[in-house]
Amino acid sequence: MFERRRERAADGWTTASRLRKLVFLCWAMLLVVSFTAAGSLYFQSESIRQLTAIDDPAVEANNEIRQAISDAQTGLMGYELSGNRALLQPYFGSRDRTMAALATLESTFALGAPGEAGTVRRKALGGTQRVAAEQWSADALRNEQTLSGGGQSDDIRAPVLYDRFSSANAALGAYLTAEREHSRLDSRTISRGVALSIAGAVAALVAMLVLGGRVARTISRPLTELRDTMVRQRHGEPGARANEEQGSSELRSVARDFNALTDQNLILLDTHERALGGHKVTSEIGRAIRLASDTQAALDITCAGLGEGLGVDRVIGHTFGVDHKLLLGAQWHHPDLHPVGDLTVLPELGEAAAELWASNDCWVRDDLLAEGSQLPAPIGTFCRIAGARASIMVPIGFHDRVIGMICVLMVRGPREWATSETNVVQAVAGFVARAIVEAENQSHQREYVQRVEMLDRQKSDFLATVSHELRTPLTSISGYLELLQDGDVGELTTQQYGMLDVINRSTIRLRSLIEDVIMLNRIEGGVRKANFAEVSIRELLLRVGEEVKVLAQNKDVELDIDAGPEEAVVLGDQASLDRAVLNIFSNAIKFSHPGSVVTIVGMLDYEARRILIACQDRGVGIPAHDLGNLFTRFFRASNATDQSIPGTGLGLSIAKQIVEDHHGGELRLISVENEGTTVIIDLPLYEPGATEAGAGMDATQGAFSAYVPDLAD
Repeated sequence: MFERRRERAADGWTTASRLRKLVFLCWAMLLVVSFTAAGSLYFQSESIRQLTAIDDPAVEANNEIRQAISDAQTGLMGYELSGNRALLQPYFGSRDRTMAALATLESTFALGAPGEAGTVRRKALGGTQRVAAEQWSADALRNEQTLSGGGQSDDIRAPVLYDRFSSANAALGAYLTAEREHSRLDSRTISRGVALSIAGAVAALVAMLVLGGRVARTISRPLTELRDTMVRQRHGEPGARANEEQGSSELRSVARDFNALTDQNLILLDTHERALGGHKVTSEIGRAIRLASDTQAALDITCAGLGEGLGVDRVIGHTFGVDHKLLLGAQWHHPDLHPVGDLTVLPELGEAAAELWASNDCWVRDDLLAEGSQLPAPIGTFCRIAGARASIMVPIGFHDRVIGMICVLMVRGPREWATSETNVVQAVAGFVARAIVEAENQSHQREYVQRVEMLDRQKSDFLATVSHELRTPLTSISGYLELLQDGDVGELTTQQYGMLDVINRSTIRLRSLIEDVIMLNRIEGGVRKANFAEVSIRELLLRVGEEVKVLAQNKDVELDIDAGPEEAVVLGDQASLDRAVLNIFSNAIKFSHPGSVVTIVGMLDYEARRILIACQDRGVGIPAHDLGNLFTRFFRASNATDQSIPGTGLGLSIAKQIVEDHHGGELRLISVENEGTTVIIDLPLYEPGATEAGAGMDATQGAFSAYVPDLAD
């Protein structure tokens, strides 16, 4: 507080003192004007109240009464002359309008001073008008009823009553209009007090203008210059400064604060420009590192990008091995400098980088020769070898592993590093770390893929070899078994025939397993679509049906085959499709009860451009808890295992992969335990010159259900 007083005394005057005088003058003017205006308003209030609350509403209500009765009279006369009842429209409601206007008029009379001559006169004239209006209304109602009944109105009485009302209304209207004009003249009259108020206000205004002009001149000039300074800053001159030696003490203080803000703004602008430059450098280096071919290229890009982007003298980058020994190195330097020699003589540099990474820290020194700028021995030795005066050293790491270090150095003198510059180096170190780790991961992935591919080839070769080696002796077994069963080598006993039947069933199961393995190996190897050909679904169903006929006869199962139309053609691999359909038909026969029927239907849905194959049995069905795993390789339903029904668990898996993965179709299965199973193969219709249709599966399912009503039961 004392400092402010001394400042005001030294400056001579303050804006507050000048404005205080101006405010006092304004208060005095307001008091004078208020007292004089209050007196004049008191005298004018009665005239204004008389005009707004009594005279104007009374004149309007009286005019409304005249208008309502005139409209009604016109309507009656028109109806009497023309007989058109539509002309009575103005008449209807005129009584309500008249009564409402009379009530409004009489309410204004009640607002006048009781006993006053004007109030008495208005009530007398109003009463006369009310009587005349009611008489006319009664006579008008009678005439309207007479005319409506087909009679003649009273041509003498009606005009007399209307003239009587018009005279009463005109007399009251003239009196009310005269009183209103008198009230208006009273309200417009300027009283003596108002004149005095105006005179006082003018005098105070002149005084205020004189004093205000002086205050304005002493305040406006410094403010104008301060505003001009702000405009200069806004238009690209951030260093423009205000004059601190003119104006009042407050304005000088504002100028000093403004200049302080200007200095801070210059610092912020410089920091912002450095940050933007750093962000640009970081983005450019990051993009270049992502395109780098190897770790050495990433280090070279990093050193060159940081050196040119930050405007430093030297940048050195290293990577370390597991034992912290230097692996790769790169450096960039100003054209006037020489490169640093071999740094492998400093094995401790890797340990120093590991310590920095473990502590999540970096070394930033503005002047290495300044007092107190002590560095660990390996880092200090490195800086002496590189001739550094200022440095930023950031470790390169990933998780708990240190990978290397980036050193940004100034050789020709110290440098005050900005936080944004340190952030740039740290961000680039992160880019390098990710690039190195990604390169290592890609190398590991390539090695892993090569091993997997080699194992896959070995597996395929093994399966092909084993399948061939198994098929050869199996053929011999089947041949000799057939000779024995046919009796070519002599008669056999019943027990021996039973044994041969067991061998025959085992041979068939083994052949089916070998065929599944061969097909599985072929599927995993991929089907070449370039070798696809047109496959007739009708021929396919008949061919596979003939193939499983013997199996059905042995199981005492009847096959009901509707192979569908000739136009049902798909594009695919015939052998694979045969195998898929054979697996479905074989399962249906295998899980059917003796004496039951397996229904096989082929259908062409022209609208959806789809082909459907359905196989329905009435066998053991599948438990609900097993439905989700049916297409898993080697999985067998629990009831099939419990009932010792033979199988490998590969049939449905192979069929699904052939239909969906290789032929763009869909395989659906509906099953209820102890009721049966329905399998639907949905394939796109092949049309030469047209693309395969992928839509319409829901529609085809509905269409097929209509053909075989109990499919979804």
